[in-house]
Order: sequence, then structure tokens, then C-alpha cells
Amino acid sequence: MTIATVSNERDLAHLDELPVDLIDELPVGTDEADTATTRSGLGNSFDRVQAGIQGWLRHWEPLRLPAFTAVRDVMPDGDRGRSSLQAAPTQPDGAVRLTASLYDPPNRDGEPLAWSRNWASLAVLPPARESGRLFYRFRVSSRLVLDGQAALSLVSTSVNFGVVSDVAKASPFHVTGFATPIARPLMGVQCREDQDAAASQVFEGSIAVRQGESPAMAFVIGTDLLFENGWVRMHEGSSTWIGPTEPGASGTIEFRYAPAAMLRLLSRLDEPHVA
Repeated sequence: MTIATVSNERDLAHLDELPVDLIDELPVGTDEADTATTRSGLGNSFDRVQAGIQGWLRHWEPLRLPAFTAVRDVMPDGDRGRSSLQAAPTQPDGAVRLTASLYDPPNRDGEPLAWSRNWASLAVLPPARESGRLFYRFRVSSRLVLDGQAALSLVSTSVNFGVVSDVAKASPFHVTGFATPIARPLMGVQCREDQDAAASQVFEGSIAVRQGESPAMAFVIGTDLLFENGWVRMHEGSSTWIGPTEPGASGTIEFRYAPAAMLRLLSRLDEPHVA
């Protein structure tokens, strides 16, 4: 604690609230022996608070997505057995991988041939310790490695997403707007020679939660192919996946809870202090 010096006693005459006698009797700090009795603590500094806040702001919890499950498999009526738009077995890495080898003779009559497949994954988050908001973020990416010569050949990818505050009360597959994709990473890519197309997009959002509720997120990855008169190949390496916002391994999304009390405090930090 530092006490401002004054020129003489008369300068303090009008400051009756100051303990003048006490200040006047403070020892003169010139004796080396006094160093042993110097105060060593003035309470905790703000550094620890600042470090804690900065660490909390940087930290996001990773959540691993369960392996996607195949749902829709629409194919032309003439197909036999499994779809010509084939998918490798899914793994818990947030990805769906596809290959295809298609041929449509020029003498065939009728509408263009169409394939449509999708896969779903549901992730349940740990219960919220306090009421507040759940913040989340993830990246949607897609790549198509194509080849072909056809009168018509278009491939598109899509991702649908839904989130609810408590999986015990509602399904993220039924939220308003779930039927509309949040992203169409690649739209109408033509199957031409040595075609390699890729796209990526980051999404962030939040939802209010109550203490004890377990939020849930639903993802659906889709691929559609429209083809006529010619041949088309979709090579290995063609896939759509969900992953963290920063470059790295796919299969995880990131989340964090912010207590309501902290959000209220942050909203008032820039307010001036008044008497």
C-alpha cells in the first residue's frame, strides 16, 4: 500500500476523514532491521483470475461422433442387389466414403438414372452442471474424385443438422428446419476426366440448457447422383465428413457450457462503475 506524501500538516487540515495521527506515527523505514517485519502479502493478485479466465476461454471439450448408420438407399428400378453407389463400412471417424462405377447405354429410353443415399449419427452430450448455454462448433467437409463421359452426370453432397437441449424431452431429428441441409458442400459436380472437387465450411451455434439436461445433436450426410447416357466413376477418396474447426482428425465436434451467472456478468463488464 502506498500513501501519498504531503508537504506539511496544514495540507491535511481539510481532510478530516484521514487518520492523521496514525499516519504521523508510522515508523521511518530506514532501519535495516525493519526489513524482517515488512509485509509480504497484500492478498491474491489478479493474475490468477486472469489466467483462469483466459484458459477457460481457450478450452473446448471434444465429443466423438458415433459411426454413421446407413438409412436411405434409393436406386434406379433396373438395379439388382446392392446399390451401384457403394459405401465402405462406416467407422467412428465422422466420415462416409463412397465409390461408384456406372454405365448407361445410349440406346436406353427413359428418365435419367438417379441414386440417393444418406447416413445418420446421433451424439448425446454430458449433462449440464449448471443452467446456461451450450456452445458448439464443427466443420463440414466433402471431397469428390470423379471421372467419366456422359450426356448428364451430376453429383451433390449435403449435411443436415439438428440440436435439442434435452434428449429425454425431444429428438434433434424432429427440430424445425432439420429437413433443410445446413450445408451442400458440393453441388452438381460434373463427372469429367480427372475431376477432384473439395469444399469445407465451419458452423458455430448455441442453445439454452437447464441444469441436469443432456443436449443431443443429429447429423445426416447425404450423396445424390444423377446420370444419363455414358459412363461414370466415383473413385476412392470420395467422402463427406464432420470434424473439428481446426485441421486435424475427423470424427469429433467441440462444445462448451457457459453458466448463466457468467453470461450475466460478462454482459455487464463494460458498464461503468458509479457511486
